[in-house]
Amino acid sequence: MASDHGKKHRAGHVIKTVLAVIGGITVVLAVLLVALAYELNYAVRTVDTSTSPDGRFTLELQAVGEPLFFSPADARLVLRLGRYEVSHVDTSIADDGGQVRTTSWQVSWKNSGAEVRLKGSEQSDELVTMGFDGSVSKGRAAADESLGGLPDAEANTPATPTDEDTTSSEVAQQEAEEIDAGYKAVYDAALKSQGYGYQVTYNAKGDEQVILCQDSEKVVILVYDRESANGACALFALESCPVEDYGSWSIEEAALLDEYAYVHETGEVIASGKTSWSDAGTQEFRDVTGE
Repeated sequence: MASDHGKKHRAGHVIKTVLAVIGGITVVLAVLLVALAYELNYAVRTVDTSTSPDGRFTLELQAVGEPLFFSPADARLVLRLGRYEVSHVDTSIADDGGQVRTTSWQVSWKNSGAEVRLKGSEQSDELVTMGFDGSVSKGRAAADESLGGLPDAEANTPATPTDEDTTSSEVAQQEAEEIDAGYKAVYDAALKSQGYGYQVTYNAKGDEQVILCQDSEKVVILVYDRESANGACALFALESCPVEDYGSWSIEEAALLDEYAYVHETGEVIASGKTSWSDAGTQEFRDVTGE
């Protein structure tokens, strides 16, 4: 009897040991899987840093996790003033499964903030503007838009502008002046009386936009949209952009508050009354724009 009891005790001990080993291996594997999942999806590492000319601001390009197979790589841009985070933007870069690297971005510092071009072999360049005031705007470059480049090292003589180049430049300057006049006319006619301010900023493409007010919840902005169908008016959109964490905002999340027509010939401003892009607008607005 004693011998049988001893055998059962030893068998039970062996079973407990085996179960303990299996449990230990399971725990180790679970920890490794959690660590791998964190590394693939959440781990953040700084890939590159750019510093403003005055040395006060820094912009970091960060990789978030690792791309799986040929999926886009998650990236984050973080603008800092010293140790304080002014704003950040999460995005992704489609580069044939490649990781985020120093060649994935191009930074240009302006008086109002930093302009960033994010590049990937499977996407058109993403344009991000991060203002020193915490504002953020995003967009995509046209497929055929040139990045620009350095002059040919073997050809130091600048190209002589042609008559066509001069004419195009004059037309562009005239159009820019007309749009600028439209901004001021819309503000004076419809927005100034509402107590809005007037802060001129520029997006990543260099297009003018006017911030009318900004607080912890929203940014109200006036942007040039396009020419009207009949070519008689410039159309301007009044939009409200929600402010996200750390004060960042994007015009892609904006809600339409109204749309205004600036009549080129008379300088008159006509409100549409539209609060969504699907609205038809008032009869007066439709008549003057031909839409």
